[in-house]
Amino acid sequence: MGLDVQGLMHVGYRIGAQADQVPAIVAFYKSVFDLDIDANRPTIPTIPGAWVQLPESQIKPQFHLFVADGVSPAARSQQEDPTRTHVALAVKDLSAAKTHLQDLGVEYWEFGGLVGAAQVFFEDPAGNMLELQEAP
Repeated sequence: MGLDVQGLMHVGYRIGAQADQVPAIVAFYKSVFDLDIDANRPTIPTIPGAWVQLPESQIKPQFHLFVADGVSPAARSQQEDPTRTHVALAVKDLSAAKTHLQDLGVEYWEFGGLVGAAQVFFEDPAGNMLELQEAP
């Protein structure tokens, strides 16, 4: 009998080594995603940071487990490797999302055909990779 999993609670990312980096990273996430920051996050003296709230969704979260040793065969470079640890978010309109990233000066790269749907990848200022796909 397995664990009785009730749902995905969160994904954690490191955003740097210094607490003074938090405001810039939070500003990036606010400008890119326009998501709310959880004002009820407790103060954790040894772990400064922020919690970003995601909207309610009908999309069922998954874990994607990849086999790769170093840079994957699907990668274009060490950076542009779809098997790197990342969070994938569904957006209403992928074309509009790309325009928004361009307007913000956020560099991104695209993969098509890996999973059938177009995928857009980019990094936050701390180097964490994010993926966007158009919602089904």
